[in-house]
This record gives sequence, structure tokens and C-alpha cells, in this order.
Amino acid sequence: MIYWNAGLARRMACSDDDKATLPFLIRDLLALATKAQQEGIRSVQGEPVVAKNDILVFGFRLLSEGMALEAFEEILAVLLITGDKSGFDFLKQCLFAETLLSIAAGDTIDITLRKLAPYCGVEKAISLLTILEEENLPGKS
Repeated sequence: MIYWNAGLARRMACSDDDKATLPFLIRDLLALATKAQQEGIRSVQGEPVVAKNDILVFGFRLLSEGMALEAFEEILAVLLITGDKSGFDFLKQCLFAETLLSIAAGDTIDITLRKLAPYCGVEKAISLLTILEEENLPGKS
């Protein structure tokens, strides 16, 4: 779990139009997490969403090398804190980091969803949870 401070929270500020795309990104990340659980970490390293995002490439590489959860969490926090991204790009990096941490922790897809949904805002989070639960999200337990 990423621990927030005011500076990091300010860096996530983005438009409502950007936030409207988050449920689709979260869906992709949940599919990625499901595949990682079912087929292993190495199976997702070539996925398009991973290949396009440096933090995912780096994170999955560390996971495939067996990085301990505590060290992995510290490394991701340093990447977020020292990075130069802001706005929607930073918000996406935070989602990627939360997904990586959830996979590393062995979380179920339900727990991963509950960690990612709040990034959409309260109303959209509730809606997203309801929709995905009704769709019987793959990998749910």
C-alpha cells in the first residue's frame, strides 16, 4: 500500500475527463493481475500494457527475480517520490504501483480491485465495484 502525503496527492491532480478513463485502465490491470496469478509473473512481461510503461517493466522484472515485498514496496515508493511525472501520468503510475504491490502480496483480484477503485473517486469507485462484481470478474474468489 502506498503511503500518501500532501505533495504526492497534489501531483495526482488531473481532469475529470482523465479520471473517466480510469475504470478501463483498472479493468486492464485486473486482467494483468489475473494472468500473473494464473500463469506466473513472466507471462505478463510481454503484454502491451506492460511494455508501454517503464514502472511496470521494472516492477515485473523485480518480481520475477523474487524481490521481497518490503524491499519492493520501498523501491516503488522511491520511484514515485523521485519521479518527475504529475497529473494523469502520475496517477497512472500510482495505479501501476498499487497493482504491482497487490500482485507481490498475493492479493485476490477482489482485494486488488478494492485497492485500485478509490483512485477513481468515491462515486465512480462504488459504480466500478458494482459493475465488475456483476460481471463476475475473472479470478475472483
